[in-house]
Amino acid sequence: MISKKYFSRLLSIVAIVALALPLAPATVVAQDDGSGYTQVRTMIVKGGQIPAYLELQRQFARAEKAADRSRNFWQEIRGDTSTFYAVRSLDRLGDNDAAFQPAMEQDDWDKWIVAFGDTVASSTYAILRNYPELQIPADEGTELNMLYLRERNVAPGKSDEYHDWIQNRLMPALRKGGVKGFGYSRVAMGGNNNTWIGTTRLENWSALDGPGPFTDMDADEIEAMLAAGNALLVSSENRILRYRADLSY
Repeated sequence: MISKKYFSRLLSIVAIVALALPLAPATVVAQDDGSGYTQVRTMIVKGGQIPAYLELQRQFARAEKAADRSRNFWQEIRGDTSTFYAVRSLDRLGDNDAAFQPAMEQDDWDKWIVAFGDTVASSTYAILRNYPELQIPADEGTELNMLYLRERNVAPGKSDEYHDWIQNRLMPALRKGGVKGFGYSRVAMGGNNNTWIGTTRLENWSALDGPGPFTDMDADEIEAMLAAGNALLVSSENRILRYRADLSY
C-alpha cells in the first residue's frame, strides 16, 4: 500500500496557470475573487539564445512598466528550462478588443520584434477560464516566488465530473488542511479544452518537505480520493516555475 506520507506530500503541492500547451500559471494572477480569465503567452527559447532573449525581455519590461502596464513573468526551473511564460489577467474576453500599442518608438519596436524572432523557437497564446469556487487565496502580503504547476488532461466528456471532483472532494480536504495559494483553471481557447491547470504557490523548496495537509486522513482515504480524480484523466504533467521579478511589471 502506498504510504500516507507520500500522498500527503504529493497533494500538499498539488497544482494548476497558464497557458497554451505547454501551459502556465493561471490562477496566480486571477482576479481577487478568482473570476475572469488568464491569458498566457508561452515562449520556448532557441538553444544558446537565453541571454539574448532575457535582455530583450528586460527592454520590453522597462518600456511597458513606464507605460503603466502589467504582467507576471515565469520560467520553468524543473521541466524545460528554456520555457518562459508571460501572464496577465482579463476581466472579460472583450479586453482583447483593444489593439496592442507598443510602448517603444516604432523604429525601436521594429528592431525589437526582429531580434525577438531570432531568439524564440515557438510562441503561443492561450486563454484560461478561472473558477472562483476552485480557488484558495494566498495569505495577504505574501510575495510570488515559486509555483508548482500541474497539467491534467481529462478524458473527453469528463470535464464536468472533474470539476465536481475538485470542488467537492479535493478542495474541502485542502481547506481543512490549511492549504493557501491554490487554484484550478481550464483552457478555454488556444489549446485542448479538456486541459485543467492547477497551481500551488510555494515560498521555497522547503515547502515541499512538510507533512502535507492530510494528516487527519488515513492512507486508504487519500488513495480513494486520488483514484476518483485519476480515473478521469488521460495524461498528466508536473513542473516547477520561478517568478521572474526582473521581467515582471
